[in-house]
Amino acid sequence: MSNIKILDCTLRDGGYINNWYFGEKNIKKILCNLTSAKLDYIECGFLKSETFDKEKTFYPNFELLENLLPYNFANTKFTLMINYGEYPLENLPICNNKNIALRIVFKKSEKENAISYCKELINKNYTVFVNPMHTNTYSSNELLELVEMVNKIQSKGFTIVDTTGAMKEKDILTTFYLVDANLNKNIALCFHSHNNLQLSFSNAQCLMKICKNRELIIDSTVFGMGRGAGNLCTELITQYINDNYNGNYDIIPILKIVDEQINPIFARTPWGYSVPYYLAATNHCHPNYAKYLVDKQTVPVEIINHLLQTIPYEKKSTYDSNLIKQIYLDNFSKTIDDFKTVEYLKNVLSDRKILILAPGKTLTKEKDKIEDYIRKENPFIISLNFIPNDYKEDLVFVTNMKRFASLEDYTMPLIVSSNIEDIPKNAMVVNYSSYLNNSKMFDNVALMFLKLLIKIGVKKVSIAGLDGFSNIATENYVSNELINNARVNEFDERNEIMSGELMKLSKQININFITKTLYQLNSQNYVTQS
Repeated sequence: MSNIKILDCTLRDGGYINNWYFGEKNIKKILCNLTSAKLDYIECGFLKSETFDKEKTFYPNFELLENLLPYNFANTKFTLMINYGEYPLENLPICNNKNIALRIVFKKSEKENAISYCKELINKNYTVFVNPMHTNTYSSNELLELVEMVNKIQSKGFTIVDTTGAMKEKDILTTFYLVDANLNKNIALCFHSHNNLQLSFSNAQCLMKICKNRELIIDSTVFGMGRGAGNLCTELITQYINDNYNGNYDIIPILKIVDEQINPIFARTPWGYSVPYYLAATNHCHPNYAKYLVDKQTVPVEIINHLLQTIPYEKKSTYDSNLIKQIYLDNFSKTIDDFKTVEYLKNVLSDRKILILAPGKTLTKEKDKIEDYIRKENPFIISLNFIPNDYKEDLVFVTNMKRFASLEDYTMPLIVSSNIEDIPKNAMVVNYSSYLNNSKMFDNVALMFLKLLIKIGVKKVSIAGLDGFSNIATENYVSNELINNARVNEFDERNEIMSGELMKLSKQININFITKTLYQLNSQNYVTQS
C-alpha cells in the first residue's frame, strides 16, 4: 500500500470561488462521487459557529455534516477546517466519530495559542491536522520550534502550506528535509499549494519522490477550483499516482464532478493562471491584493507589480482591503492645480448641448438614434477612455492608464486625470482625487466626468454608450479590444453601484440617456431623449 494519500478540499478551499454556496444536491453529489473515486480524505467545508445553511459548506456541528455523508464510504475519511479563533472549544463534545478529522489553520502570530487549541482537541479524542499558513515565511528556527510543538501534542498531520503559491522546487526540498528530519515519523506530512506559478503539480511530484518514510497527504481540488490561480487538480494528481505509484483511484467520478458541478461554476467565475497572480506569488503577497488591482482594470501590469512591492512586509500575508485601496490612491493622487483646465471646459461648453460617448455596444446598435440626436442638437461630443470610430468627438477624456496607453490618435483636445503617467505636453490635466466617489467604483470615468461637469456648472448632459454590464462579456464594449477580464459574477454588483452613484449625481445634473442602459434613474431602465 502506498504511503501517498490525497485530500480533496474542493468543498472547502474551492468555496472561495462561490462563497461556499454549492447547493445541497451538489454537495451530496460531490461527496458521493469523491467517495466513489476512492479518495483517502475529503474536506467537506468549515466548522463555524454560525447559522446553518444547507446550501452552503459551513457546519456548526458534526451531526449536520454526518447527515450528508454517503452510506458506504469504505476507507474514505472526512475533514472539516477550523480557522483558529472561530470555533470555541466548549462547543466541541468528546469525539465519537473517528471518520471525521479536524484541520486547524492559523497565522504565525497565533501559533502558540493554536497549538494549545489543537492539544485540547486531541485530548477530546479528535484526529487533528496542524496547518500553519504561509509556512514558507517561517525561518528555520521558527519552523523547528513549531515542529517541536507538533511532536509534543502528537497530531495526525503537519501541513506545509504554500499560501501564496510562491514555493519552487528548492523551497520544497529545503522545507521538506528540515521538517522530515525533525518531525516524529508517525506524524503525516501534508502539502497544500496554490498554483500561482503553475508549480503545484511539479512540487507535489517532487515531494512524492523524496517522502519515503512517512505518510504523505497531498491537498487538491477538482479542476483546480480555488481563488486566483487555483489549486492542484485532483483529477491530474490521482491519475499520476495511478500511473506511477500503483494507485487505485477511479478517475471517472471525479470527471463527472467537473462536468456536472464545477463547469457551471467556472463559466460564471473562472479561476486559473494569470500574470497578476503570478506577480502576487513572486512578491509573496496574498492573492486578493492582486485581485483588487486586476479588478480595477485601470493599471498596466508593471504598475501592479510596483504596487504589490510597496505593501509592507508584515501586511503581505493577510489581505487588507483598506490598505491596498490607500496604496492605490496614494500612488496616483498627486495634487495638481487644474484651474486652467476647468476654465477651458467652462468656455468651450458654454451654451452648448453636451453628448458623452461611453464605449458600450449601443454605439453601433443604436447608431441611427445617436446620429439623429447629433444632427438635431449639434452637441459638443466628449468620448470617455476611447476614441470612437463612427463619431467625430470634440474632446477625449481619459482616466484609465491601460486605455490611455492603447490610444493611437488623439488629434482632438485631450484631458487626462493626474493619475496618468507620461502625460503628453499638449494634454490638459484635471486633479484625479478631486473627482472620486466613496463607492467600490470610486474612479469610474463616467462618474468622474459627471462630477467635473457639475463643478463647472453644467445642468444637463446626454449620454450614449453607457450601457451597463451584460453577463455576456462580448456585449459590453463597442470594440473587442476594450473587453476586460472582469468576472461575470461581479457585473450585477457593478450595475447596482453605478445606478446608485448616477442617481446621486442626477440630483445635481439632468442625465439624459439616449441609448438603452441597464443603469436605473428614477426607477426607470432608461430615459429617451427629450
